[in-house]
Amino acid sequence: MASWTDIHQNLFQLYEHYVGEPDSAKDVYGYWLFIVGYIIGAAGVAAFVVGYAGEGNSYTLIKFSGVTAATGLAFCLFGIVLMLPVRTRGIQASVVGLLVSLGGIGFFGWAYPYNWRELGTDYSVEVITVYTLGIGIIAGVTALVPVLTGRKGMFVEEEGQTEDPDILTGDAMESAQFAVFRDENGDWKWHVLHLEALAQSTDSAVTRPEATAGIERVKSQISSAGLMELTTSAFRLYEDRDGTWQWTLARDDGSVVGACAGEFDERDGAEKSVSFLKDEGPDADVIEIEDAAFTYEQRRDQWYWQLVDDSRTPLASSETGHTTQERAEEAAHKFAERFDQARVLDIEGIGVELCERADGWRWRFVDADDEVVATSTDTFDSRRDAERAAEALLPELESASVTVAGEPAYELYESGDEWRYRLVDETEHVVARSPKRTTDRDDATEWTKQFGDNAADAEIVEIDDAAYEVYPATDTTGDEYTFDEAETLPVAAEDPEPAPDGGTVTDAAPRADSADSWHWRLVTDDREVIAASTVSHADAETATAAIERVRQQAAEADLIEFENAAFQVYEADSGEWRWRLIDEDGNVLADSGEEHTSRGEAAETMMTLKEQAPDAELLEIETAAFELFVNEDGEWGWRLIDEAGKLVAEDPATHPTRSAAREAMDRLLEHLESDVRTMDRAIFQPYATGDWHWRFVMPTGETVAVDGEASPTRDELIDGLEAIREAATSARRHTIGDVSVQLYGTDEWQFRLLDRNREEIADSAVSYADRAAADDIVALLKSHALDAPIFAIEDAVIRLDGDDGWSWDLVDRDREVIAEAVDPVTTKDGLLETIDTIRQLAPLAGRVDFDVASFELVADDDDRWRWRLIDEDGRTVASGTETHETADAAREALADVRDLIESASILEIDSVSFELHTAEDGWVWHLIDEYGATMAESTQTYETRTAAREAMNDVKAQVPDGWITFTE
Repeated sequence: MASWTDIHQNLFQLYEHYVGEPDSAKDVYGYWLFIVGYIIGAAGVAAFVVGYAGEGNSYTLIKFSGVTAATGLAFCLFGIVLMLPVRTRGIQASVVGLLVSLGGIGFFGWAYPYNWRELGTDYSVEVITVYTLGIGIIAGVTALVPVLTGRKGMFVEEEGQTEDPDILTGDAMESAQFAVFRDENGDWKWHVLHLEALAQSTDSAVTRPEATAGIERVKSQISSAGLMELTTSAFRLYEDRDGTWQWTLARDDGSVVGACAGEFDERDGAEKSVSFLKDEGPDADVIEIEDAAFTYEQRRDQWYWQLVDDSRTPLASSETGHTTQERAEEAAHKFAERFDQARVLDIEGIGVELCERADGWRWRFVDADDEVVATSTDTFDSRRDAERAAEALLPELESASVTVAGEPAYELYESGDEWRYRLVDETEHVVARSPKRTTDRDDATEWTKQFGDNAADAEIVEIDDAAYEVYPATDTTGDEYTFDEAETLPVAAEDPEPAPDGGTVTDAAPRADSADSWHWRLVTDDREVIAASTVSHADAETATAAIERVRQQAAEADLIEFENAAFQVYEADSGEWRWRLIDEDGNVLADSGEEHTSRGEAAETMMTLKEQAPDAELLEIETAAFELFVNEDGEWGWRLIDEAGKLVAEDPATHPTRSAAREAMDRLLEHLESDVRTMDRAIFQPYATGDWHWRFVMPTGETVAVDGEASPTRDELIDGLEAIREAATSARRHTIGDVSVQLYGTDEWQFRLLDRNREEIADSAVSYADRAAADDIVALLKSHALDAPIFAIEDAVIRLDGDDGWSWDLVDRDREVIAEAVDPVTTKDGLLETIDTIRQLAPLAGRVDFDVASFELVADDDDRWRWRLIDEDGRTVASGTETHETADAAREALADVRDLIESASILEIDSVSFELHTAEDGWVWHLIDEYGATMAESTQTYETRTAAREAMNDVKAQVPDGWITFTE
């Protein structure tokens, strides 16, 4: 931030550049106040005009434009007053007027619009009066300038004089001037005046008022100045403005070559410092460094170390200070050991750090700036365990899916070699799952599609024990099935599903004759199919009628058991009698091929064939019958045959024993009178097994979803289904691997890593302002996961920083900076070379051994060299004030300084004084103030001491009454 001094100088410089040389500071501030007032007023007028030209006016716009325009006018008038030659009382009156006008503006801002004209209490007259009074005072001062103007005391030019003499403009040191005057008779005479430049300032002033102040200070103090004569070098002892004592070393010509390095509270301290320099300086050695060395410096009562090479180029420095030099030395040696063994931590995108905490080991992600991005949730017993976890995580992270908390999602995941899915709602609860595993991912995907497409319109159907379901033969996408004669309805799983008694479910679903085919099944509350239709029906009513027929047939049916083929004699629908030979699976092996008028005729024909199949049993069917049979695999089943020998229902499963098949048939009879419902769309089926659950069943009977968690009561389950419908229809699908990334947050966003079971692996350590920023860091993680280095900080690491040039920090495991680079380099390769150099030099670097006093040559930021004297504790006692281009030049100058120190006298400066100095070809004088600063010096070198002294006395006599004249 710019200081007030900088602003002050900038205002003066702009004024001088664009306006001219100001007479005083109030001219400058008056001008800029006028400009600011003009801009503010113009902004107010422009705002009103633009707003008035718009479609509508607002009170706020009028208030804003009125306040700004009125404020700008007040500032403009006050600025004009400051620029005019107004006396102090006139400026004071204008300030009062400005304050009154600003008060009127504030009054207006409060009153408008609710206490203005027609609205509320009318204060318009009072506001205008107050503001007008303030403006009137300022304008009155402006109009009365001739009365309020005082004399300016400026140099008045003579008539006919058009140019200032060269000596007045500083272009000449000596000149002459004609002084024309009248004598006692009234006649004109003239004198020739000899003008000579006797003294000049040593410092320049930025503004005319500052220059004037400097001149007035010289005029006020020069008459009391004493005289000191310097024929040799000297130490100047003086008390500074803040009450501290300092000293400088000057040559016999007055030029300063050295100064003390610190300030002293007492005069004795400064004298001791000078004595130390005079005693030790002439014989002090210059410090030489071989290869590298550690140097030590005290700043603000703290000691710091620095590693420098043989050319004194700084290579490394301590970050923190130490209470004593001994501790700084210990820290420097420890740095050398740590740096040699430290690993270079070069993280381009993301790295994984293994860190030990009180409860065990953890891993965490750190970015290229060494900021912690995320930390593992679990702790590990050993570093190797944490490393294994990180090694397993990184390859999975590259392909990890990114989900958003609060957005419903289907998560497809692999368990072993099988696929499953789960539905997660906006509250992060798993509300639905796949009913079973599948080896095909497409099957799981298809289940999510069926669930999502049908959940919104699905009915809630509860089955009490068992129910008949009449359903259309449609595929899983809602389109109708098209079967050929060999096809059956799809079964629930690829492998045969176990029956309750240990048998297997068979493909006993009916065949579809056309696209408009309906079927029925009898299912229990746990979706076990007890019986199913064997043929398709044209519509739901026909299928329902078939159920009634099965009920009647089953209720009257006898039980027929056979293990081998059997002959059947039966009455056809036409009333004629027929026979057929069926095997143990119910397949027709032979048929009479013609109808007979009586049972006996049909039996005689059948007996002729029976001679060729003597083992076949003889069955006479007069009513419907249940048949228990064993198939070629040795499994048992049942089927229901009507009195015409037609198969009207069959067991959808096979059983290991005859008794098991008999029990399955009995279950049909047990639930024979169950309710019948048409199932033309999917259903949510609630059921209880202690707690309440639901399953989502498609019309085909396939369960494609089950509940994610149980409900304690039926009402709670029903109430929760609405939210599940919404989640199922709006959820997006994600394939989840071993790792997934989840974004979460509202105003601020974070992310976490989840495993396959949605258990948290890691959580972000920082928050991000928006979701896009969180997406960016996740993308960074995924893109650099495979290349991310895994590291652990045993003692310290070298951290690279490429933000502003390339530099390094040596940090410990707690990220405390132990040491840092002094100067950045332009390239990363250059930095690595520097690090290698430090590795080589740091172990070899010794301490710079200081004698009682030693000279050291140092370079500043501009590569200019100077000397400084250091005591045995490494503290700087004195430093040179002159700089040199090279170290050799500084070394040569130091040889001259040694001679000056030895011969220098000690002068105590307690008041303004003149100093006479010898120069190369004569004498010069300087005017020194009480603080040791040079206020003025002679403009020429005098041949003799007497001439210099006479010139000095002339200055001393003439300056106090001298005019101050400014020329352009």
